[in-house]
Amino acid sequence: MAVTIGQITIMDFNDGVTLTGYISSNHTKNVKYDGNNESYTPDFVSVPLVLTPSLFVAGSGTDIMSSGTNVQAVTWKRKANNQTGENNLSAGESVGASFPKALTVASQPFSSSVFSVEYICTIVYRDPATGLDLTYKNSVTVQKVTEGNNIAIAEVSADPGFAFKNGLPSSITLSAHLYRGATKDTTNLTYVWEKLVAGTWTAISGATGATYVVTESMVASLQQFRVKISDSVVGDTYTSDPVTVLDFNDPIQVVIESTGGVVFKNGIGTTTLKAKLFQNGAEIDAGGTGYTYTWTVLNKDGSARNFADASASKTGKTISVGTSDVDVKSTFVCTVS
Repeated sequence: MAVTIGQITIMDFNDGVTLTGYISSNHTKNVKYDGNNESYTPDFVSVPLVLTPSLFVAGSGTDIMSSGTNVQAVTWKRKANNQTGENNLSAGESVGASFPKALTVASQPFSSSVFSVEYICTIVYRDPATGLDLTYKNSVTVQKVTEGNNIAIAEVSADPGFAFKNGLPSSITLSAHLYRGATKDTTNLTYVWEKLVAGTWTAISGATGATYVVTESMVASLQQFRVKISDSVVGDTYTSDPVTVLDFNDPIQVVIESTGGVVFKNGIGTTTLKAKLFQNGAEIDAGGTGYTYTWTVLNKDGSARNFADASASKTGKTISVGTSDVDVKSTFVCTVS
């Protein structure tokens, strides 16, 4: 988009870099085991499990792991229920040589003593602005569910997905599910939804239904949620794995248009400057009611000065400018907040 004299484009970026991300899977987190036939569904030997990490700088919709730009290291570890700490991968578990460095599990990770395995991905990203290395860690847990037993697993699904972008969708509905083996249990259950606040799981006031609605205002870059499901008959409580809701926003670009051009001749001329906002290729706030527009003016040497009416700044999506506001060459700056 062309920028000419008297017109200015402002990009609004956050100074600090915040990393967000998730791990996607080609299979569900629950693997069903049929003890009679000694078979697994899905069977990772026949159709390997592929875990693909994604990484984003908050405010950007570009997946860094697609190209690996500024990614210094990617490591995968595992932790089974009978292991302590993070351990090296086992036979049949391998990391792709190229980005996005997906983990492929082509062997059966379960046994009579192993019923869950957590796969942990650690990414080191170098911030190009500061040169600092930032570490981002995420994980996913795969569990074995034996058909016919009373093992219960709590899960959370999201409709229409786990991410907001540029204010859409208007809300995300999280739904709680309790499975006993392959059967979903819906009777005699109570629910408590929690969110992670400063490293502590905190109950959400009033969130005691089978569903919980999340709006974008509840999510600052990312927010983790989980649900505790209690069975009043059995007397047990089951806690789901955390789910992460993300909020991506494309940067807002400001383009200033001048109705009277960018040149006044012989001390004669007037113009109206209008700030137009664009996000993700489309104009937003056409009516000028969603943001505050603050205008200032700079001299030809770049120093700040007042407008001709002695005001230090003006507000509004549009302002009028005359020759008295222009001393040989003046730059008008619009700050949007």
